[in-house]
Amino acid sequence: MQRWILALLTLSLTGPALAVPPENPDQVNGMIDGLETLADQGRALKQDLDPADQAAVKACRAEHGALQEQAVALRDSAAKLPQLAYRVNLTMAASAAAGCVACDQGADQCDSVAPALDRVRHQLNAPAEKQ
Repeated sequence: MQRWILALLTLSLTGPALAVPPENPDQVNGMIDGLETLADQGRALKQDLDPADQAAVKACRAEHGALQEQAVALRDSAAKLPQLAYRVNLTMAASAAAGCVACDQGADQCDSVAPALDRVRHQLNAPAEKQ
């Protein structure tokens, strides 16, 4: 865990200096859009959901189970991106989104999606800022 935190800290400090445009910007932007949508859906489904109520959690899973599958699929796609900064930050956002849409986890997972996506957007815009 400490190595992961150290790697992320190093990446966040060196990311702008190592700004590399993604091989497929449309893919990265599509992932950002998909993760934002999942975070919004996760917040909406958790408004009235008590994770301690097993019957409610079971009903939630039956109705919204596909959302977690989408988040996991996005995480798997992000993990295959060739550029480290996009791979790390999108994987972090997708992992948080998977927790966000999981019926048995708290809504606090949803709060971790936006900061990771902000780092991706910063990385996307960094080359244009240097010119």
